[in-house]
Amino acid sequence: MRTTGVLLALAGLWLLAAGGCGEAEAQEPVEVALADLACQNGDAEGWESATWPPLDAGCTWLRYDGRTTYRVAHDLGRTPRGVHVFLSFAEDGRNAAASAGDTARIVSVTDTHVELRNATNQRFYLKLVLQ
Repeated sequence: MRTTGVLLALAGLWLLAAGGCGEAEAQEPVEVALADLACQNGDAEGWESATWPPLDAGCTWLRYDGRTTYRVAHDLGRTPRGVHVFLSFAEDGRNAAASAGDTARIVSVTDTHVELRNATNQRFYLKLVLQ
């Protein structure tokens, strides 16, 4: 009986400790400024963080590590109507696909930035398109 009580106490402590972990825990986002996006461009109609392949010299897509939140600045001048995320395994964006599910959770969207979370363990390279 005593062993059962100790096991229950340990299980309770484990549950308390585990409650503070997981996706909901606070994480400082990686700040991505406009100056960090060498090939970003936009106008009143839309904005993109990089161009499509083939890329100009010095242009790459944004490194997008797993289990990381990114706050990407934009100069669209308003809150976007649409947020589109494209991912590639290659820094130059070749063979890209639209993101889905946990690869690009949209955390927040404002007139100055978009905050995304890669909730997977996989590193990608990201192109962000705002409308």
